[in-house]
Amino acid sequence: MGAKYSVEHIFEQAAKFVVKQKGEWEHNDWEDFLGKISEYQIELHDELIVKLGALLELGKYFYSNLPETLDKKQKKTKKSTTKKTKEETVIEE
Repeated sequence: MGAKYSVEHIFEQAAKFVVKQKGEWEHNDWEDFLGKISEYQIELHDELIVKLGALLELGKYFYSNLPETLDKKQKKTKKSTTKKTKEETVIEE
């Protein structure tokens, strides 16, 4: 797989932050998060800061309202299509 898109880095950092903080943080924690994001050479203008705050709040909602872990649905497997012999059929009856 190639390099991650910027959005992948941001979402990953937001998710890590929310989990590490257990869905609760103070202003200093928020500023630390912004510092982490600024390490990616992203200009933190006002609109982006507001959107990052909204992303963390959404993460907080999910953290508080979803199960801690999710299980993927198991893929359906094909049923065995082997045919029974006459003897197997008779024995089962």
